[in-house]
Amino acid sequence: MEQAVFDSICQEIEEGIANNTLSLPMLPKVTQQVMSLVNDQDSDAGALSKLIQGDPALAGHVMRIANSAAYSPNAKMTSLQQAIARLGMSNIAEIAMAATMGPKMFQTKGFELLVKHIWESSIAIAVWAKEIARLGRRNVESTFLCGLLFQIGRPVVLQAVLEIAQKHNAVVEMDIIETLMDRYQSLVGNKLASHWHLPVSVSHVIKGIDNAESTDGSQDIVAAIRAARVFSHITLSDRHYDADVLSANPHVVENNLYSDDVLKLLDKADSVHETIGALSL
Repeated sequence: MEQAVFDSICQEIEEGIANNTLSLPMLPKVTQQVMSLVNDQDSDAGALSKLIQGDPALAGHVMRIANSAAYSPNAKMTSLQQAIARLGMSNIAEIAMAATMGPKMFQTKGFELLVKHIWESSIAIAVWAKEIARLGRRNVESTFLCGLLFQIGRPVVLQAVLEIAQKHNAVVEMDIIETLMDRYQSLVGNKLASHWHLPVSVSHVIKGIDNAESTDGSQDIVAAIRAARVFSHITLSDRHYDADVLSANPHVVENNLYSDDVLKLLDKADSVHETIGALSL
């Protein structure tokens, strides 16, 4: 790609960020409602069940995952109410959010596999982060949501790059796409977090995940997701976990996870893999 075209793409992305003209996907209404219910202490299982049942396709998807080996290895459930009662609102809400978000939200023709990879990586990180948060007695629900969404800016940047390149009749190589996603994903992700009215912890993680000097807040969640990236990288590659190597990793140490803690996490690896697989359906 010519330098002039690259510079033009950067300029248009930066102008779109500054002027709030960058094309941002809409957060599905049902996802907003699920998030609202989960964060509402006065909500109950009946409200969540009614909300999901209002979308038959979503209800069917949630039941398929709820009855998967990852969530229900011993007995099958026949109703959404039963699934919520057995698995809890938090688990059902996570299934619903994973089902209603993801690759289908973005227009990235020719790069669908890249977006799918980003989303599957996010799911893997979210599930591991949830286990790390649980072990450290931290906020499990917020940590999962932040893990799921902290790199949401990447596919938005990809979508913008493809739109701009099309105007210039330019072909964008993968290394250029990776460079642009790395450069702008934090800025664009925070624009999207604001546009979607996401919890402030999501913005904190987007800003702080690769910035050691960030002090915006939610540092415990940021630390959990950094460690989760270490575990998820192995999950998505060879699944060869070395407890000693993991225990010495700076991001694992940052969470005060000692050898015994790492072993406890690895004891859950098979269950984590099944959950990741189910949520990635």
